[in-house]
Amino acid sequence: MATEANTQSFWEHLDVLRAAIIKIVAVAVVFGIVVFFFKEQLFGVVLVPKDDGFITYQLLNRMAAWAGGAMESFSVRLINTGLARQFIIHMKTALCAGVLCASPYILYQLFRFVSPTLYDNERRYITQTVGVSSVMFGFGGQLLSDLSTDFSLFVNISGKW
Repeated sequence: MATEANTQSFWEHLDVLRAAIIKIVAVAVVFGIVVFFFKEQLFGVVLVPKDDGFITYQLLNRMAAWAGGAMESFSVRLINTGLARQFIIHMKTALCAGVLCASPYILYQLFRFVSPTLYDNERRYITQTVGVSSVMFGFGGQLLSDLSTDFSLFVNISGKW
């Protein structure tokens, strides 16, 4: 273990954590602002499931055809239910995408905060695990969960499934 971690008081540890959190929030907000300028492209990706040509729907249609049935085509119409809700959804989506883009930096800052208390073998194991998981998973699951919730709240599905 590092001796620096043992010599700091509780308040000094808290100051280090506060600095890391401020850096994380600042980087995520900067990425969110940048992503907001590309909101048309972002929503082009996020709203792909509203078309019946989405790959999952094509797969389900093939499975239904194999079982002897068929899926009818459908359309999804987006409805604005509030005065500022569309802007808020744009901001929330941009901020979530900003967190997704900043996730390697977030993991790095959290690792820098925790690493002084780790043994050498723990640090080596964590480095390998964090590297693989950040590449494979990141914060994409949370982002997709938030976006699908927003999508499902403001959708009017017409037609039959």
